[in-house]
Amino acid sequence: MSRDAASRTARPSIDRRPFTFHLDTELVERARREVGERDMVRSIEAALTAAIDYQLWVREVARGQRDAFS
Repeated sequence: MSRDAASRTARPSIDRRPFTFHLDTELVERARREVGERDMVRSIEAALTAAIDYQLWVREVARGQRDAFS
């Protein structure tokens, strides 16, 4: 078995679901004007990452896999 195949089979299964995010057009435009395109995109990426992390945390807590204060 190749190293890639072994690492794929050794990883625990991750419950993945698609997420949909709706960005307010006015807020995106305002951010673009105030901070510029590059910082706006980085800020949106950070917010989406935080939202996904939060959803994963909620699922883990609900399953008892994680403490609510962790």
